[in-house]
Formats: sequence, structure tokens, C-alpha cells
Amino acid sequence: MKAGAPLAALDENDLKLQAEQAEAEFAAAKMVLAQAQGDEKRALALRKNGWTTDAALDRIRAAAQEARGRQQRAERALELARNSLEYATLRADGDGVVTQTLVEPGQVMIAGQTAIKLAHSGELEAAVALPEDFVPLADKGTATLTLWSNKGKTYQAKLRELSPAADAATRTFAARYSILDPDQAVQLGMSATLAIAAPGSQTVMSVPLSALYNQGDGPSVWKVEADGRLKLAPVKLIRYASDAALVAGEISEKDQIVMLGVHKLEAGRKVRVMTRQSL
Repeated sequence: MKAGAPLAALDENDLKLQAEQAEAEFAAAKMVLAQAQGDEKRALALRKNGWTTDAALDRIRAAAQEARGRQQRAERALELARNSLEYATLRADGDGVVTQTLVEPGQVMIAGQTAIKLAHSGELEAAVALPEDFVPLADKGTATLTLWSNKGKTYQAKLRELSPAADAATRTFAARYSILDPDQAVQLGMSATLAIAAPGSQTVMSVPLSALYNQGDGPSVWKVEADGRLKLAPVKLIRYASDAALVAGEISEKDQIVMLGVHKLEAGRKVRVMTRQSL
């Protein structure tokens, strides 16, 4: 969709009548002003020759001034009426794609009501909710983005906007990251995972509590290798959450780990991978 393309339109009947009324009022005001200016010009000539009084001249001047004010008011009213008629057609303010329509035919609208949401073409962005402990790294760390539909591809991202206040319900900070190297696989409305790593720091991952396995020498997770065999990967526990744990170590976002029954497994055993969708 190109800029200026019509998206929706209001019923123009009343607006057209208002515009016609304003045009008629403006035309009448112009005629009154022309007559008042003529009277003023003649009164000045008469007063110059001493054939009229100052009081009469003052009355004619006041009438002319009132006519000028009336014409100005009529002109402004006509401009407002024409603007209202132009605003009756909602047009795209830029090239883009309509992502949501919030109105229906025949619906009564009020001024300022959101009718249509338009995603502008150009730079693609990811809207994320940052936890409080990630805010200091929002613009300092290296941000990468991974699509849920294609976890094998990683995109570089850069912070564009960060809310100064946390959401009252979730206590997270709304942020927008520009995707620096998008391709055709990145489409509007997709879900993605954003990772932020500080320079020289280790990658921190969130794993289910049921995935942690401890043989007495520290926490580990079972990682599925490319050939389908299990490998015990030691991790460092950062902190616990309500139903997950933040860990760092020999795992990354692309790794597949075992989530259930970790105490029944052994290294080297070959397994068949089942995702959450296939359970």
C-alpha cells in the first residue's frame, strides 16, 4: 500500500452540507464587506469636504471594521469545513501494510478513535518486554534475534526505543529493536527470541527446572548431539525463577536439551527428539 491511499471513509453528507453553508456565509460576508468599504470610502470623501459629521464617519468605520471581522470568521469557518470534509477520508500516512482494522461499516466513530493500524514499510523492528535485570544491558550488550519458525538463523539487532517506566502489571520495560539484516524469512507478526550478551560475558539461558541434573558434582543438563546421542553438559546456576532456572555453560539457544526424566538417562544413549508440539 502506497502513501495517500484511502483506507476508510466517513459518511460525507452532513460534512458536505456544512461546507456548503460555510461557502454561502463566506460569499455573503464578502458582499457585506464590499458594501461597507464603499460606504467608508464615500464617507471619507464627504467628511473631507465638510458635508458629514465625525460621528457619522465613526459609525460607518465601525460597520466596515465589523464587516472585515465577519469575513475573516467566515473564511476560517470555510477552511475548517473543508478540512473536516477532507478528513472524512482516512489515508495512509506512508507506505506499508494494514495489520489491524478496528472499525466496521456503519459504526459510529468519535474524534481520536483508532480505526486502522498500519505497519510502515522499511526497517523491521522487534517489540520485546525486557526484565529489570536486562535493562542496563539494553543498549550496551550485543543483541541477537532468533525466529521461532527458523531457529537456525540469527539476526543482529540494535536498540531503537526503550520505555523509561516499567509496566505496572508485568514489571517489564517495553523496548523496540531494529533488525539490522532481515531477509524474506522475517515477516510481520512473527514471534522471536531476543538474546543480549554483554561484551566478554557468558551467555545465560533459561531452562526448565526439570531439565537440571546433579550427580553431586554440580548441575548439568542432558544435551542431544547431532547424531541423536546424549551428552552431559555442565552448567553454572545463575539464579532460580518460579518455574525455570537461569544457567550458563556449554549450551546455546540452538541446542536441544532433555526436559523430563533426566535421572534415568546415561551418556551416549541414542534418543529420538520430540518437541513440545509433538507431545
